[in-house]
Amino acid sequence: MASIRRRDGAKGTTWAVLFRQGGKQRSSTFDNEVAALRHLERIERFGVDAAERLLDAEMRSDPDRSPSVAELVDRHIDALSGVQSDTIRTYRQMQKKLAATPLGHLPIDVVGREDIAKWIRDQQDGEDGLSAKTVRNRHALVSAALRQAVDDGILDRNPAERAKIRRTERREMTFLTPTEFQVVLARANPHYRPLLMTLYGTGLRLGEATALRISDLDLTAKPPTLTVARAWKNDGVLGAPKTRAGRRTLSIPSPVVVELTRIIEGRAPDELVFVNLAGGRVLQASLHDLWQQWIRDYDTDHATGEPKPRKPKLGKVPRIHDLRHSHASVMIAAGVNLFDLKHRLGHESIQTTANTYGHLMPEAQVQAERAASLAFAVDAPKQIEG
Repeated sequence: MASIRRRDGAKGTTWAVLFRQGGKQRSSTFDNEVAALRHLERIERFGVDAAERLLDAEMRSDPDRSPSVAELVDRHIDALSGVQSDTIRTYRQMQKKLAATPLGHLPIDVVGREDIAKWIRDQQDGEDGLSAKTVRNRHALVSAALRQAVDDGILDRNPAERAKIRRTERREMTFLTPTEFQVVLARANPHYRPLLMTLYGTGLRLGEATALRISDLDLTAKPPTLTVARAWKNDGVLGAPKTRAGRRTLSIPSPVVVELTRIIEGRAPDELVFVNLAGGRVLQASLHDLWQQWIRDYDTDHATGEPKPRKPKLGKVPRIHDLRHSHASVMIAAGVNLFDLKHRLGHESIQTTANTYGHLMPEAQVQAERAASLAFAVDAPKQIEG
């Protein structure tokens, strides 16, 4: 534990921040109490080593010339153009996270590769245990801001370039078979069953499905179709789909058509197809809470308060997003190729589809082996003797 001690001497009053570092009692001395309290707070927030590193940087750096990393990133975001508003908001959230770290406080002219490396390790090894994808996105923003500082002549080099980010295990996809999906559907509130059927039957992202308007449906076409033209973003703003390929038209299976026909009857074309029980838009957070109730294999006995097994048992803990993965699995099992599945799911690249679902196509390996074997199914040419 660190503490502050006031010292009155012949040359005036100073404040010493006492702490242990490397097993030894140490201290840092300040001319005013405000600076001492700030150092104490940093020790409590970041630890002794990081706080001392920040103090050393402040003593060696000119604050008028060198902004902190968090300040640089903030300026970088301000200068961005041609970027969607929801992306800017995401960057702002990243910048706030950065500002709460030792790296965010460091002046950019003293930042080294070791500071970037420690920041990356702290994110992956800390209590939150962030995924490699999340850390990679945050690192990309910081690196872009530092790269711009190099281009502007403020820095000689970008210390974030070529930083290594350890891969982390992605949560495995959970696939619901048609029978298992029916178990969840039977447990769900009847009001939300058409939405769940649409997710399972089309592979739409939840933000895409809940943004559908009645005018996006063409239920009399052969086959009936829907058009994805917009999606809800994380901040509750309607915007373009996730990728350029996200704007797409795809067919709807007949059981889903029946449900959609029923729920849109007599409603205006500009209304949302799916609404909550109060008639407003479906909030993803609220639906996720309901989903957790529907997938549980135990319910509460209201008479005794004890857990009560539910039958039939699901035996899995899927996410709502796993309905999209389940749709892909069903399509592949039915023989739909990856190129058609790419369009259906709105992937920008076939590589994304292949990387995500290629392992579900063992039959493709069998077919490839058969095709390659045909190349050998010919008689060897006879040698002509001279």
